[in-house]
Order: sequence, then C-alpha cells, then structure tokens
Amino acid sequence: MGKNNKRKRTAQVQSQSSKLLTPPSESPSASALLIDSEDLECTINVLETLCDFPEELAGKEMKGLKRKVHELYRIMAEGSGLGTSLTSKISTALSDYRFTDALIYLFEMYTRKLTPKLGALQRWVRECDATSNEDGSPGDPEALKCLDMILRIANMSHPTHVPTDQKVLGTEGSMKQKGSDNVVDGMDMGGIIQGKQIFRAREDNEEIKIWGLIKDGKLFDTPPPNPYPNFRPVHHVKAADRKPPNLYDSTVYGSSPGAIALAPSTERKRPTKVDVPGVPGAFVVLDVFTPEECLQIVRAAEAIGWEKDEAKSGSAINKTSILAKNFVWLSDSSFLDHFYSSILPFVPATAPISVDGNGGGKVRGINARFRVYQYTENQLYRPHIDGAWPAAGLHPETGEYLHDSSPPDDPLWSRYTLLVYLNGEGDIPQDTGCTTFFLPSDKIGVMEAHSVRPIQGAVLCFPHGDTTGSLLHEGSAVGKGGIKYVIRTDLLYEAKGFGQYKPPASVGVKQGGKEEEGLGG
Repeated sequence: MGKNNKRKRTAQVQSQSSKLLTPPSESPSASALLIDSEDLECTINVLETLCDFPEELAGKEMKGLKRKVHELYRIMAEGSGLGTSLTSKISTALSDYRFTDALIYLFEMYTRKLTPKLGALQRWVRECDATSNEDGSPGDPEALKCLDMILRIANMSHPTHVPTDQKVLGTEGSMKQKGSDNVVDGMDMGGIIQGKQIFRAREDNEEIKIWGLIKDGKLFDTPPPNPYPNFRPVHHVKAADRKPPNLYDSTVYGSSPGAIALAPSTERKRPTKVDVPGVPGAFVVLDVFTPEECLQIVRAAEAIGWEKDEAKSGSAINKTSILAKNFVWLSDSSFLDHFYSSILPFVPATAPISVDGNGGGKVRGINARFRVYQYTENQLYRPHIDGAWPAAGLHPETGEYLHDSSPPDDPLWSRYTLLVYLNGEGDIPQDTGCTTFFLPSDKIGVMEAHSVRPIQGAVLCFPHGDTTGSLLHEGSAVGKGGIKYVIRTDLLYEAKGFGQYKPPASVGVKQGGKEEEGLGG
C-alpha cells in the first residue's frame, strides 16, 4: 500500500473515530437502526487498518477510540461475546472428556465472574456424570473437580458446617454421621467429595412396610382388577417420539377424584416443617400423607405396571440411573388440593428473584404431572440439576393431555422440586436410598455431600429453575435387599412478566415438548 492510500485510510480512521464517539442520541438516525450496514463496514475497515498500521494508534486523537475499543472488549468478555465462547469451549471439552482443559476454562469463567445459563449448567453436570462407574461411584477425579467449579460458577456456594455430633435446633430433626468423611453411600470418594451427616427430619416414624407386603404377596387382599379403578390412560408416546428418543414407550395415566382415598382431617397428624441443615432452600414437610395413602399410591402403580426409561443415545446412555422404573400419573383435583393445602403454609409465597431480576411471582399450585419412581437394589438417579416446568393438565373441552395447560395470559412455571417419599426406614436399608445434595465446601476442589433420609408420607422441597440456587442432587443407590418409592413433581408460580420464566406456548405431549427430559429423586 502506497503513502497516498495510507493517508486515505488514516483519514478514514480519524473520521470514523469521531463518528464512533458521537452519542446515539445526537445521530439523526438514532430513532431508526442504531448501526446500519455502511457504518458497520466502515468500522471494520477502520479496525483492519489499525491492525495493519498499529503506529497510527500513537496519536492523541486516537485516545478516545482506544478507550472505546477497550470498553467494547470488556463488554464482550463479561457478556455474550467471550462468555459465550467460554461456554462453548467448556461444553466441548467436557463432551470430549478433556477435563483438564475444561477445568482451565471453568476457572477463567469463575475469575471473570461470568454466569452460564441454566441449560449450559445442566449439560455440564450431565457430562461430568457420564464418566461415573456402573456402581454409581465417580470416575475421573478431574471430572469431580470440574463439577465443583461448575457449582462455584453458579454461585451456589453456601456451605453450612455443622459438627458431626451436633443436634439440629428444634423439636424434630437430627444429623447422624456416616462414618468416614470421605465415604458417601459406602464408597470412598478420596477426599474430593466429603460425606457429611445423614439428615433425618424425625427419628421415630409410624409407617407401613410396603416392601414386606410385596415380598409376602400381601400387597393386595385379592388380585387387582384390570383396568385399575379410577385410573385411565390419557396419553401414550412412542419410544422414538420421546424427547430425547427412548428405548421404551411412555403412557400417562389420569386419576379421577377419590382414586386415592384421603383420610379425614381428624385422623391425620398436623404437617410440620423442618429445614435441611447445610442445604440452602431445602426443607422437609412431615405428615403430608398418611402411610395408608402412600400404600394406595404404590398399589395403583404396581397394579397398572411400571415402565422402563432408557435413552437411546447421548451421554445418558452411560448412566445406570435411567433404568429406574416409573409410573407417570396425572393427578386429580381432590388429591392435588389436599397436597397443596398441606404444604402451602411452609413454602415460599413468591418465587426467588434471580440474578437477572426475574422471579417474584406468587405461588399458585402443584404440577399435576407426577412421576412415581421405583428404585430397587443398587438403582439410583445420578447427580443432576432440575429444570423448570409448565403446568401439565387436560384440555377443558377436548380432554387432550397438554404438557402446558395454563392459559397464555396466566402462565405458570415451576420453581421448586417436590419429592414425596412413599416408603422409608422399614424398606430402605440403613443409610442408603437418600436424596443427596452436593455443594461446594470452603475449599476449592472439594464438595460436600448432604443426604436426606426418606420418611414415609413426608415431602422434600428445594429450589430449581435458575442458575443461582438450583441444587445439584441425586437419588442415591438403594442398599441390598431394599426398595424405594418416591413421587417427583413441582411447585408452580406465576410466570407472566418474569422474563425467562415465562413458559413457551402450550404444546401437546404428542408433539414431545420437554416432558421427556429426566427427573428423579
């Protein structure tokens, strides 16, 4: 390039730098497109010239331009530019099992205080877990270190340290030490995961030993009728049409009012709430259902039949947890009304406010779509983070099952997970089958495992649906000779006007929706 061309390009740089420094409000086209194609092309030419002739940046007239370029880089690094690039790099490294590379990228995101979207957070957790061994023990230690850093990035580090011999304050609830701090569910985690105490919301609990009835052939007094009374299929999804594609079909069964006979209030214990120590936002509501009501639910599921759940492809095929059997139940209004009224005094009245300022909608109900899970010996649901869900239901006129049944002008969106324990101590071997939460400790590279022991008729509640505050958890393996029954559903909040929490337009399950993504407890 000759001197004349250089001077011409330099003049363009100076002219364009002046334009760049002009506030948008002073531009005659500010009310139209902020940057048109000609301005963008000219800006690119300016930057290319400065790359070719960096000495031009030495002039005083370039001071403003350099300042603005530096600010642009900072915005890109903290916002959707470099942040998105880091997200992509982390995702790729984890999917390729390059955990050392992923850890470097994660630490960069951590030091820059960049926050990933919830969807990215969930994918990263799944990729780390895909290296787990068949017995549920962790695989590559570097994957666990990545998992620890992922939780710190998500700003979920709120450890509460309770001495191993300390009782929880209050009339109910206690902490029991597992033994070794490095042993979780009987497996040595090598110090990367420190097993804390098992939490029992109540020591002594009246219960029906359902597993004992099944083994003795006494679950039913007489063979159950077929079809089962007050339950009917409301939707069926072929395996190939599930999201993601599965090896097994899925059927949703709806119940009629009275399908589960509820005890009168005079024969029930009053529900009480106990916070889970060391796990921010998690609590247990005791005595929501009676042992007899839990037994009725298990009877219905056992009579109608369990379905297998096994992904056809993707990282989920490396998990043993998906082999847990389930029964998908669309609950009736009378059962939901009892459930909701029992826990309403104890749940947050409004949804948490996210780092983006979303949230704040009022609590409105419980998602009618239940997944009843049956976990037999050694079955588990590996660590995951729950996503948010719309309100499932039936179309009021056609009776069609809808993944999102709330009106467009009054959408509902879940923000808390509800786990209903249908059996407990008598069926689940000592210190197994817990719901275990994983949180960062005060030492980078070390996580804490806080386990909650199932109690028949109790409900475990904890937040989900946001990058900040959603809890990493697993349905830990059931011990030898045991069985575990649990319902997983959601607490619904108003979503209208709350940004990312507004659910998509209603879609039928026959179209897939998002309902086939994993749940668990």
